[in-house]
Parts: sequence; structure tokens; C-alpha cells
Amino acid sequence: YAILTGTRAILAPMPRLLRLMRLQAGRRWIWVEGNHDAGPVDLSGEHLAQVQAGGLVWRHIAAPGTLAEVSGHYHPKLALPGQPARACFLYDSQRVILPAYGAYTGGLHCTAPALQALFPAPAYAILTGTRAILAPMPRLLQAGGLKPTLRG
Repeated sequence: YAILTGTRAILAPMPRLLRLMRLQAGRRWIWVEGNHDAGPVDLSGEHLAQVQAGGLVWRHIAAPGTLAEVSGHYHPKLALPGQPARACFLYDSQRVILPAYGAYTGGLHCTAPALQALFPAPAYAILTGTRAILAPMPRLLQAGGLKPTLRG
């Protein structure tokens, strides 16, 4: 069974599709649209750029100055010393940026200016994997140039 999403086709075995349809049954289902496609338009549910629910704002791309926000887009990752980079959640008292798990999502290091600007200290990363690891979000130090406190 193929589900068309934007301009690309995603192969979805029938059991996965049926499971998703069961999850949707009797619920208001909202797809938060991304910047690459409008979401799975062949499936039921609303397609919105952002949603306010339960005191939180859910959107694809974080907006500076927003409070109580959950977003994605940046696909943050962090590498601890001596380890490869891993997808991670980033959070502080005002927002959470979710990791991505797809094969083509790449990832933006936590030391990237866009992420640094969204998270004033203190902020944290939760590295994904077989064992979740909590780490302080690395900060850039000004000392003879910009240097990360951890590889990000």
C-alpha cells in the first residue's frame, strides 16, 4: 500500500496503516505541517501550520520569543566527547525541539547559531539511543574565537 505525501511516496504496509487508522478512530487528529510537504493528505485529520492545545503551541519551526512551544524542523543532534553525534531533544523552561529519526533528516548540531539563539542558558539535551543521556546544551565560549564547550 502506498501513501502519497507531498511529492514523495511512502510505502506503508497495511498493518501499519490499519494501526494508524485505529489510533485516529474517534479522535480529533491534527497533522502539524512541515516545510517540505503538507502532510499525509490521503489520511484523515486536519492539516494545520500550528496548533494551540493544553497551554502549548505546536508548530514545525520554533519562533523566537514564544513561550510553551513544541517544534521540530531543526533535527538537533549532539556528540559527547569520544562518541558519534546522536539525535536529541533540546529543552529549557520555555520550549522543546524534537529530534528526527528519518534516514534523510540529517541534523543540526546544538552549537549552531540558530539553536543557540533559541535557547538562553540553562538548556539541556536528551540524547536518544538505547540509553537516553541528559547533558547540558553546549554553549559557545568567546576566547580567541568561538569554541564549543562540547562537540555539538
